[in-house]
Amino acid sequence: MSHTRIETVSHAVPRPRILVPAVRSLTLGLATLATGLVAGVFYAYAVSVNLGLAVQPDASYVATMQAINARIQNPAFFASFFGAALFLLAALAAHIPRPWSGRFRLVALACVLYIVGGFLLTAFVNVPMNEELARVAASASPGELAGARAAYEGPWNFWNGVRTVFSSMAFLALIGACLLREDRGGR
Repeated sequence: MSHTRIETVSHAVPRPRILVPAVRSLTLGLATLATGLVAGVFYAYAVSVNLGLAVQPDASYVATMQAINARIQNPAFFASFFGAALFLLAALAAHIPRPWSGRFRLVALACVLYIVGGFLLTAFVNVPMNEELARVAASASPGELAGARAAYEGPWNFWNGVRTVFSSMAFLALIGACLLREDRGGR
């Protein structure tokens, strides 16, 4: 009696064992880069720009902040500022299949820190303050310039400090997530 060996061919699509971890790593890396860039911008204001402007007369302060606020609205800044939020959400989505992993928890923490403390704070506090300062005319009286500066400088610097801390903590959480070794089991 002869035994015939029958081989079956599976037409099932193989699980993407390389693609999923690559997407996780790519989104995590891009989120880390963009968040770090934005945290660096906020930090640079706190430790240099604001300090240099603090010693300027009112007219120079107002004109310089108006110019900075107008020019920061450019593709390079927008790519990092909006990109950080988008890449954070993409990284979170990529890590959702492992909600109990350390990476997921750190990415989720970074999302909350950056989106609330960096992105939304900028959009709903700093930007409206910038728009208010932009309405001050270059020909304003010295008293009007002093009043505009007094209403703007302290609060703006405070909120910039808050967004610097939150964005920096988000960046640190992402660095931690990058340093964690991904569990190769499961998805």
